[in-house]
Amino acid sequence: MNAIFSNLQSAAIRALLVAGVVAVNGCSDSREDVRVVLCKDLALELSRPAPESVEWTRVETRMRRSEELRVDLGFESRAGDGSPRSMRAACFYRYDAVEDTALTLADPLSAYSTSPSRVILNGREVSGRELADAVGRAMLGQGRDLLERAQRGVEDAARQLGQGLHDLQSR
Repeated sequence: MNAIFSNLQSAAIRALLVAGVVAVNGCSDSREDVRVVLCKDLALELSRPAPESVEWTRVETRMRRSEELRVDLGFESRAGDGSPRSMRAACFYRYDAVEDTALTLADPLSAYSTSPSRVILNGREVSGRELADAVGRAMLGQGRDLLERAQRGVEDAARQLGQGLHDLQSR
């Protein structure tokens, strides 16, 4: 009985560790800076009609201390009819740091706002209310994606725990 309990404990601990790793990885799905990720999401959000598939051809950040950060994107998108469109976007982020800190020295992009002050999509400037609405929609989409990844992680951990219990019972 103690051996079964010990094996059950071990399986539960493994499942919790897997769930923890999935949750942590789910929070940082990408190695890209949050400003780049948001710029990509905004470019897609503001593209009409919404592309069904996208291939990023250029991602570049340009910054000058105490001035704005510029994220330039180039991408090929395909609409529902399959026709390709070459597109470009630029997102501008305000410099927010009052002074240099260890964080801003180690990660210079952290000195800039996480929400753009303006976006240019294919030569058209987007700012004000239209930009605020697009940022809101993009952030909601990111939240939904995070919840879906977390849910899949929990389901995977539960499946592994169930399999561990099944393996114990069949011994």
